[in-house]
Amino acid sequence: MIAKPEPEASIDSGLARLNADLLKAAHNGRMDHVKAALTEGANVGAADSLNGLTALHIAVGTNNLPLAKLLVEEWKAPFGPDGFGRWPSVVAAECCASEELCDYIVEQEAAALTAAK
Repeated sequence: MIAKPEPEASIDSGLARLNADLLKAAHNGRMDHVKAALTEGANVGAADSLNGLTALHIAVGTNNLPLAKLLVEEWKAPFGPDGFGRWPSVVAAECCASEELCDYIVEQEAAALTAAK
């Protein structure tokens, strides 16, 4: 006889799949898939278990200003460090993001930190 998974386990594995889909879509620059994962319930602040990168870190690191704006403005992506202690603004600098993206992410990060106080 096969045991049925506990409902909570199913929910957790479903959320893990959605979060993985979100991060993969962000890495591939697929805004439509990012939106779909978030609409289905992915956590906008979900981080990769290996490196701590969130969709926002990935958007910034891949120089994707439209995706970064979507995550920040429409989905209220949280600002914080990745698994190496790098905030999105640091990722922008390290990955030589465009000046426009760097300016945007620095302003948004500063506003988020100010609001948190």
